[in-house]
Amino acid sequence: MSFNRSAANGRSRTDFDLKDALMVGVIVYACSIVGIYTAVPGVLAAFWPPNAVLVGLLLRRAHPPGVAHWIAAVAGYVLADLTMAHSWPKTIMLVSTNFAGISVCYLLFKRMSADYLGLRHPRSMLVFVLVVTAGAAAAGVSGIFIHPVLFGGTPLNGFAFWFTTELVNYIAMLPVMLTMPRLSHPFSWRMRSSDWPGWRVEQLAPLGAFAGSLWLGTVLGGPGVVPYPVPALLWCALTYSLFATAGITFVFSVWTLLAISSGALVIGVSVDSPQAIMSLRVGVILTALAPLTVASVMMARNELLARLKHAASHDPLTHVLNRGGFLAAAQALLAVPARLKTPSAIVLMMDIDFFKKVNDTHGHAAGDEVLTGFARLVEGCLRKGDLLGRLGGEEFAVLLPECGLHDGLAIAQRVCDTFAAQPTRLADGTQLHATVSIGVAHWNEPGTPVETILTAADAALYDAKRAGRNRVVASAALAMGKISG
Repeated sequence: MSFNRSAANGRSRTDFDLKDALMVGVIVYACSIVGIYTAVPGVLAAFWPPNAVLVGLLLRRAHPPGVAHWIAAVAGYVLADLTMAHSWPKTIMLVSTNFAGISVCYLLFKRMSADYLGLRHPRSMLVFVLVVTAGAAAAGVSGIFIHPVLFGGTPLNGFAFWFTTELVNYIAMLPVMLTMPRLSHPFSWRMRSSDWPGWRVEQLAPLGAFAGSLWLGTVLGGPGVVPYPVPALLWCALTYSLFATAGITFVFSVWTLLAISSGALVIGVSVDSPQAIMSLRVGVILTALAPLTVASVMMARNELLARLKHAASHDPLTHVLNRGGFLAAAQALLAVPARLKTPSAIVLMMDIDFFKKVNDTHGHAAGDEVLTGFARLVEGCLRKGDLLGRLGGEEFAVLLPECGLHDGLAIAQRVCDTFAAQPTRLADGTQLHATVSIGVAHWNEPGTPVETILTAADAALYDAKRAGRNRVVASAALAMGKISG
């Protein structure tokens, strides 16, 4: 029976890989057709996306690509060339040159850490440029041999032309592929409105400035139009996410190359010679690097600040909120009653019974195991949106927003019973039984400070201790409405 199930799983995985490889081939074919249609007669495409797209697809896979993926990619390139009625010798030369750069980029990128690959490290753009330069150079070396055959000219011109062509394509497209968010479900973008940050009109200003700079270039023309969007691009890099900036930079690169080649953007000089096209592409490369570098550094900075903020507001042992983080989060939540469907909340104060005896008998390492185990247990008993914090030592607090006294007592009792029933297993195999005492306070008057509710819950906690521990006690003062803000 197990053999049949394994065989079925193997067939399922094989079928998935084949479908995945087929999809890679279709995408490469479609991108190749798009690139071919941008070509000026007699020269290479003004923009050639399939190479960067293929590298991104292979790198973003959960598992390394198989032979089927490489075969499908080759088939996509070949079918695109045959669709355009290219001869077999020309097709073979072009495909081999494409894969020279693709192979180098893939082999170098796959050795990198996730931070570098996702352009989230402060030096990731430097490494990125070095890798795509190596990939472009590999294509350039192939161009030394095939460019004179296909387009005439010297081997040196062939290297320079293929090198700049590949470099601008990688820098324009590959950051979009590497920074694209993963979608675990086709409709995962349909989030609740509360999950989206509030957009303000001023947040659209950088995008408007970028669009305006592109329009201004078509109106004024002249040799200086290529860097017109630079201020707007930098503004976008400081305002939007790395992926959004990569997308905007991609639009700039594609627009500039296609608009100039089609005559929509007039720069005042002819771009029908290889030297002029190479110069244009170098200008686009250098312009695109500025916002990408700024966005990458900003991403690394923001992630560092987020880690520092998390470290400042969370307990390093249990990874729940520390005292300051809990008080700030609770106060922010209760300070805006409009955020709550019902102006009612419950605060729990919890203290592990005889915790000092645990440390004295079994050591502080065992005490740490009890604390971390208790924190995980409490998190499992809470609802989404509830706050848990370690106020110090063995004392924890919980805020249950939009919760009545009856439901709050039920949650507290579940925590108490579950902790008493589940011993902590220590590293040496010893099972350590512990209990917790819990005090409960009810908040139902907006404006009451969090500290006041915590004081009431703390008084109830000591009532639970005096009553014999391992129990839940409600605050009589708040339950009777005797405490106000």
